[in-house]
Amino acid sequence: MKSRDLKTIHNLIVTNYQKHDLGNGRYLHTFQPATTDTTYQFEANFENELVPGERYNIGFTEAGGVKMVDISCVSKSSVVNQYISYECAKLVSREKHDENKGKNDSRVNYAVQNDYYWGKKYAWREFGLVIPKDVFYKYLLDCVNHPNIPCTVTTPGYPIGDDSIAFADKGLEKAIGDLISTATRIKDGPYFKSPLYFNGDKRFTIRGISAITDKK
Repeated sequence: MKSRDLKTIHNLIVTNYQKHDLGNGRYLHTFQPATTDTTYQFEANFENELVPGERYNIGFTEAGGVKMVDISCVSKSSVVNQYISYECAKLVSREKHDENKGKNDSRVNYAVQNDYYWGKKYAWREFGLVIPKDVFYKYLLDCVNHPNIPCTVTTPGYPIGDDSIAFADKGLEKAIGDLISTATRIKDGPYFKSPLYFNGDKRFTIRGISAITDKK
């Protein structure tokens, strides 16, 4: 997995792209967004890694005021990068954590007390927004057999709850992180595969930044 310190910036237009010889066969590549004078940098070979004027999603770390780009976390805005999407999805979920947990606590009922459990809808909202909901469920249930228990889910205004399942909190974030870190793109298309998802025999999609929402 990528560093928890990874930051992201989306739809950045690359300008003032330069390369500086480090004297060891490597070059320091630097660039600035079109809208600010902030400088981003990374080490690479001489060949251009970015195209000036193109729009990119960028993953970077920052230390001592230096913004160091992780080139594996760079993609054109029109192309899905699983790491950028995953970081964005986690940010969306963090912003709604209190709401998600509040609804889970008040609506999801279960008897087992050996762990905290998330109703499957709230588990997806908390941990799985980077992938479609059906992929999230199939992966946890059919591929990695993530611990789950029966539960009932009540809806305000309705006296009888619906039978469902809830996923154990322990290990849930790691399970999704492992799926994303082992995912590889199929050719140049929109689909990915992973040895963890039906042994790589079935493909799945990773959501682009603009598609990350907890509404569906």
